[in-house]
Amino acid sequence: MALPTPLRARWLLPAAAAALLLSTALSGSATARPAAPEPEFHAFGADARPIAMPVDDAARGLVHKGLAADTNGVCVGGFRVVSVQPVMCSHGPDAPPAELSVKRGIAPMKALAAPLAALAVCEGDGVSGRRVEVLYVHGDTNRYSQYLETFRTLAEGMDVIYNESARETGGERHIRFVTENVNGACRPVVRDVRVAQSSLSEFGASVNAVKALGYNRTDRKYVMLTEANVYCGIGGFAGDTRKTDDNRSNFGPEFGRSDNGCWTSAVASHELGHNLGAVNNNAPNASGGAHCTDEYDVMCYSDEPNHPQMRYLCTAQSHDQRLDCNHDDYYSTNPPSGSYLANNFNVADNLFLIRGGGSGARSIINPVSGRCLDVSGGRTADGTKTQLWDCLNNPAQLWQRVGNTLVNPNSGKCLDVAGASTADGAEVRLWTCLNNSAQQWIFQANGNLLNPASGKCLDADAWGTANGTPTILWACGGGPQANQVWVWR
Repeated sequence: MALPTPLRARWLLPAAAAALLLSTALSGSATARPAAPEPEFHAFGADARPIAMPVDDAARGLVHKGLAADTNGVCVGGFRVVSVQPVMCSHGPDAPPAELSVKRGIAPMKALAAPLAALAVCEGDGVSGRRVEVLYVHGDTNRYSQYLETFRTLAEGMDVIYNESARETGGERHIRFVTENVNGACRPVVRDVRVAQSSLSEFGASVNAVKALGYNRTDRKYVMLTEANVYCGIGGFAGDTRKTDDNRSNFGPEFGRSDNGCWTSAVASHELGHNLGAVNNNAPNASGGAHCTDEYDVMCYSDEPNHPQMRYLCTAQSHDQRLDCNHDDYYSTNPPSGSYLANNFNVADNLFLIRGGGSGARSIINPVSGRCLDVSGGRTADGTKTQLWDCLNNPAQLWQRVGNTLVNPNSGKCLDVAGASTADGAEVRLWTCLNNSAQQWIFQANGNLLNPASGKCLDADAWGTANGTPTILWACGGGPQANQVWVWR
């Protein structure tokens, strides 16, 4: 049985906070964080009906303190986390897999000179942009030093689950963790977060406690490894099926909690899966409670409120450590045309994941200005202009060579000449990767970045060097021209 877990709906960003984030974004991509979307919706589907409150089973971590079965709000069909504002919904607590016990803690691993697990993939400065951040959340008992290596390895194991699952459909995806250099290796950061002991008794109180300490960023998903024996796992779920970059699952703050009897990569991956958008209740094999019915699969099990019959379509039990049996419900890097995932939200498209290997992403600098090729406002929508901006090594300024295309991993989109124009002055922008002539760029020995179809170069408009100078297509100058010279950093 794949690991269980809970859910939630999307909170609404207060108007004042939304305005502040918008003004930050419009000032340039320098420090902008994504602003959470505002419209209300139904996390468990428009046709969902209220569920009955289950009976607690504390021995299995099925504790519903602080949860309420919603009757007329956005969480109908699941639970509202009563104390959390803006609104947060959850499927509720999940029972542990057979090999784990909520009341029996996981033993710590010894720190190794060289970690045996696959290391996390680094991107940029390890901090900027959308990131998954690991928190060790504790009250009076603090075992941070004893368990630090365990937590790092657990997070790296989560990345293995997400990437190996992507490889099953011919792609590559990595979790964009907050990272740091540890003895020359890139590894996930694990924060030591002390809260009031009393806050650990329920999910909502623990979420509020870490939010009060500043772990409330809209560009973060938080993996809460919690020093308690209340739950196996519980977490938030947006329930948004829209196939757009402003899908609620592409924003934070979002929280998934795993208590110390369930400190495993599979449990944490399951909770993060909910945070990233799995499993929407209109999926082909949806359980009705934000899970799926086709085993073996990290996200599938017979859950409340329907307790559906499970089907074993992926018969290798090892797939309990992988996402999306048959890759038709929530995770595919190559969904067939016309399929459910081609038309609905796909966790493989979530903006908190790195597309590709990550390590190849670099900045592109115009030396005369000392500024970088930048995606305006750090946005991810088709048509977003590119420009010069102070080099910040943030996700808006990272580019990856994929063939002759230049991909911005933060959006998964390509540097593109608008309308495949070949005219001087044509806008250069971000656009869905099509591998067409408008998206081909070749670095020349003289520093020019040539678009072969037009025979023209990437150009800082009007010899501009200031922040916000647009990038355009223009006839390649001799010499070369300083505003047409670009270098990798």
